[in-house]
Amino acid sequence: MPAVVTELQPLALAPIAAARFLSLSKRSLSRLIADGKITARKDGARTLVDVESLKAYYANLPIRPERAPPLPTPRRRKALRQ
Repeated sequence: MPAVVTELQPLALAPIAAARFLSLSKRSLSRLIADGKITARKDGARTLVDVESLKAYYANLPIRPERAPPLPTPRRRKALRQ
């Protein structure tokens, strides 16, 4: 009986798609690649971002606590009356 392929998963993504995958800007993704936190390869002029390295980067991000303390609100200055 032949093996049934259900769905092919990509090995790599274009930088813009990889940035969208992590909800980042392309510039932020480029910084992560330059810092060696995400793996990318070159195929001629084309850059291919490794999907497994994207998943590993995401998996290693700290988990936000259920309820984070509220952020301080900036104080507004009262307008001077003349």
